[in-house]
Amino acid sequence: MFDVYLSQLSLTPPETPGVDFLNKLVERHVATYSFNNTGVLLRETLSLELSAILHKLVTRKAGGFCFEHNKLVMHCLDSLGYDTRLVMGRVFNNHIRDVPRTHRVTLVTLDGEDYLIDCGFGASVPQALLKLSEQGIQQAGNRQYTIKPLPNGEYDVVLIKEGCPFVLYRIDSAVYSEADCTAGHLYSIAHPQAVFVNNLVVSINKPDQTHALINHTLTSTFQGRQEETRVTSAEQLTHILQRVFTLPVDTAICHFLFERYVQPHLPQDGQPAAPEQS
Repeated sequence: MFDVYLSQLSLTPPETPGVDFLNKLVERHVATYSFNNTGVLLRETLSLELSAILHKLVTRKAGGFCFEHNKLVMHCLDSLGYDTRLVMGRVFNNHIRDVPRTHRVTLVTLDGEDYLIDCGFGASVPQALLKLSEQGIQQAGNRQYTIKPLPNGEYDVVLIKEGCPFVLYRIDSAVYSEADCTAGHLYSIAHPQAVFVNNLVVSINKPDQTHALINHTLTSTFQGRQEETRVTSAEQLTHILQRVFTLPVDTAICHFLFERYVQPHLPQDGQPAAPEQS
């Protein structure tokens, strides 16, 4: 079932489960398949059946968000003999507040150590494993992270951003099932206040560069240098989605996305751009 997926990542199944294979899979997955919510904005049927996820990500190369990326990764690792566990998290993005569990990640246990694998957290996604028991700074690709244990058994996954801690999300050790994912998935794609319902979000994480589009702003990072580009036309958005993120979207769809989710955020008549929802 996963032969084409592994082939696209230029990976050969390991003879025995190991860390090196996992790091290669994470790095290559986030560099190959974009994180995006275009399916949400276009009101596509977003099934969480594994066959549907494989078709969307691997066959169509249309990308997706955490419930798609991380389910694919977990089931692939299961098939290769890894000891995996589904974990849910609350997304904070450095603003601790009362929010539902709308993020899916995977824990892999190897030689008594638990490792966090996340291939579905946009531009801030770790490009390698994170060891759950390691409280110091961990290098994952071109970014640094820490795992902060909390007194109640939860863990904060923290990005070191410009030298300062930035809490991405919080996980715990509860037992979760696919039913929990369905609930978080439905909130993410249908709740009127959900970020993915109100904003265009697309990103890709190459080993040497990251591109992230949020509504009218494309942020590109290369060797520590960051450049922002304002998207001001449907033609420009079409180029970005098709060429930068290699998404299979036609011109008409790009025009719709621009008019509905990009143009309203552009400054009008000298006024500042509309704030993005969070």
